[in-house]
Amino acid sequence: MSSKNCGATFETCRRLVPRPILTLTPRLRRHALLKRLSHIALSFTLFAAVATAQKKPAEQNDRIVLEQILTQTYQPSQVGKQLMGIGGETDIRRAGTIVVIQRPGLYGSLLHTEPASSAIDGLQYKLFRGHQDYEVPAGERYYVTAVAVGSDTILVALISARSLSTQAGTGRMWTTLSFKFPPNVLATADKETVFREFDQWMMPEGRATSAAPVASPAMTAYPAAAPVATAAPQPAPAPKPAAPSQSALTPGMTREQILQAMGKPDREIQFDQRQWMIYPGFVAALKDDKLESFETSGAGTAKVAVQSDPAGAEIYLDDQFVGSTPSILSVAPGIHAFRLHAAGRADWTRQMNVLAGSDITLTATLDKN
Repeated sequence: MSSKNCGATFETCRRLVPRPILTLTPRLRRHALLKRLSHIALSFTLFAAVATAQKKPAEQNDRIVLEQILTQTYQPSQVGKQLMGIGGETDIRRAGTIVVIQRPGLYGSLLHTEPASSAIDGLQYKLFRGHQDYEVPAGERYYVTAVAVGSDTILVALISARSLSTQAGTGRMWTTLSFKFPPNVLATADKETVFREFDQWMMPEGRATSAAPVASPAMTAYPAAAPVATAAPQPAPAPKPAAPSQSALTPGMTREQILQAMGKPDREIQFDQRQWMIYPGFVAALKDDKLESFETSGAGTAKVAVQSDPAGAEIYLDDQFVGSTPSILSVAPGIHAFRLHAAGRADWTRQMNVLAGSDITLTATLDKN
């Protein structure tokens, strides 16, 4: 274009002159850089939010799985009044796992609404709520009544297996333990770490005694029959026969421990993480190499309801502790010895031949010594 034509109007000429595609002043460059950085930061924030949102449900699911594992190992008892208000608030309606306290430092309370609650962190302990009606010694037995997994704590509720006399009164003791854990232990369902911490303070009764395995109340549904002669029944000899029995099993036992207690099974079946060990009369079910439950492989057991005055007496079946009164036991056919024991009272004993499929009620009055 000639300068003559350009001189017509300055505005027309300015539009026709070639200009750079993009010219940024320092101020515009800073603005563009800040805008890009804000976009990157926003993208990162959205990514982190999505990752966190995906992680939280997974962690919550692992906590649920951990709680299920603990509930299977430490089976909660049902405690309280029965239908129509029959019984008392400390009656054991259905016996679960009994644990043996491993070290001193814990307390018990007579009040259900104000249990003696201790915070546990490793070997450190501190009572933070409730009454100190009873100082729990090592070796005291407790029923587990509840297990709950939180974000960084596991709550275990307990009630004493026997009635205890204190200056504040007589009755079962209520105790609650709040175990502290790093959040990642519970978020990843690290059950081995949890079990190690638990074992320092409490241990299922069958594993707490290294000599002769003791029946866990969770397994009282299937006590074993003592050998019976084919001729006229004779009382079982005093020492008991050493034949293996289901009552030697407790939840959480490994396959090797079951083999040591019961011997080789007739047959074993394995599928995925589960395993079934088939013995004459019952089947032991394992998951992840730990005993989860066992069931009798046929009908024929008898129901034995055991009651006492006063209630809360310890029940021994063939010299093995199986719960406290009142309780309903499923007993295999055969000759069995029942014994009830309460502090300050004379023992009550009966030996009887239990018939298959029968319903029996034992009512005992424990006389004072």
